Amino acid sequence: MTHDTRDFLNRQLRRLRRVVFPRLRRPDLLTGSERDAALDILYRLLLARAIDEQGRRHYLDLIHQDGLTLRDVAVELAASDEFQDRLRRRTTRRFYDPPAERPDGFVDVRELIKDHTLEELLGAAEEYYRRTRDQADRYHAKPLADIHDAPDLLGSFAHLLSGMRLASGMQVLDFGAGAGWTTRFLTQLGCAVTSMDVSPTALALGKELFSRVPVVAPLSEPRFLLFDGRRIDLPSESIDRVICFDALHHVPNPAEVLCELGRVLRPGGVAGFSEPGSNQSKAAHSQYEMKNFAVVENDLVLTEVWDWARVAGFTSLELAVFSTEPYLLSLQQFDDLIAGGAELDAYGDKLRGYLTGHQTFFLSKGSASASDSRERLQLKAKIAIRLEQQAIASNESPRGHAMLTNVGRATWLPGATRVGGVNLGVHLRTSDGKPLNVDYARIHLADETAPGGTQGIDFILDPLPPGEYTLEFDLVSEGVGWFEANGSATVSVPIAVRAAR
Repeated sequence: MTHDTRDFLNRQLRRLRRVVFPRLRRPDLLTGSERDAALDILYRLLLARAIDEQGRRHYLDLIHQDGLTLRDVAVELAASDEFQDRLRRRTTRRFYDPPAERPDGFVDVRELIKDHTLEELLGAAEEYYRRTRDQADRYHAKPLADIHDAPDLLGSFAHLLSGMRLASGMQVLDFGAGAGWTTRFLTQLGCAVTSMDVSPTALALGKELFSRVPVVAPLSEPRFLLFDGRRIDLPSESIDRVICFDALHHVPNPAEVLCELGRVLRPGGVAGFSEPGSNQSKAAHSQYEMKNFAVVENDLVLTEVWDWARVAGFTSLELAVFSTEPYLLSLQQFDDLIAGGAELDAYGDKLRGYLTGHQTFFLSKGSASASDSRERLQLKAKIAIRLEQQAIASNESPRGHAMLTNVGRATWLPGATRVGGVNLGVHLRTSDGKPLNVDYARIHLADETAPGGTQGIDFILDPLPPGEYTLEFDLVSEGVGWFEANGSATVSVPIAVRAAR
């Protein structure tokens, strides 16, 4: 600490003792400048740095809106990860030297990258996970490890998934997967996932996660693959989707990495990214991470990302507009917003504020690949059924012929396909429509059927006991869902079964 800095702190402390401390329980009695000075001193005393603008706005809002006292602020700072790490911080580092700091303590991410080799920065990432290895429970609890972070993590991941056009069975690269919670979610959705990170310790944590919290149902185990920072050890055009959740801004060489992501992605594939905004490196948490761990916290400017992406073979960039922060309104205000009134403009301002710090975008490689029957919302059919006889004996099998036309936008995969295979299903009902056996029969379709195509098939069903029945025919995509759930029309045929003589 310089003499000038020490003198400044002493003057501020004397002022705080004289003016501010007697009113700690009543921040409303302080002037704006006194509150600013008090917050700055708390940051310097507890976190050993000047307050950042993001932190200032956050605590001033809590003081104004929630009645937070300065003592409450001190307690929150003392409970923060940043303060706790100060208490247990080691004095030596492995793999890298402390980043250069300006006199004001600011770390320039460009200087951080310029002053270290790629190998040193990859080593710093591994060292980060190695040093926090004892926090495995916290890693494995993500995205529910922190009640304050959970809404944004879950909301951001949900919007990322929505734009990916994922389907069960797709080959998905989870790039920068860390300790693997995103990999587990993607695996649970039925994707064949390659979990990739530069840190062996992070990948080991990911493997442990699957042991501690296995996915439900027999699904493909993910593959865990170490990234050397330059080349992805996968064949070209072998991946259907790339997902990168909060990781690209940690990459020292994003242009080179995007080229690799473009190489391994199949034509028609999509790479989805959820990243912070273009001022990420200046945020308090980013400065802390760079100062103490040499973790790269890049400012991702989307015009630059798009320049790199085009070189990498991507042909379009789309951005998602949303907010994970609830915008709470009264009933009257809600009605005004729905009607397009002033509240809609106010929400627009709120949304713009959120989007300055959150960028969810999708890079496509060529035209979108054709949909298939693993995508539930694209499934629709026209069904025509002809029974040979609508009155049979109980020892006879119902026989008939089905003509099935694909009037949806997805190709039907052959019925034997484990996930997404399309077959004709039969629901058995009473004569007045009450369900008896929803899975009475499956009639397997051997062929693939493109949109507009028609497939005819003869069928023989199991004999039925005497009675009056309705046979309801619908198509089903195995492991995905019944077509009727999309509004596709079923066909019902009555059948009478008499006792055999």
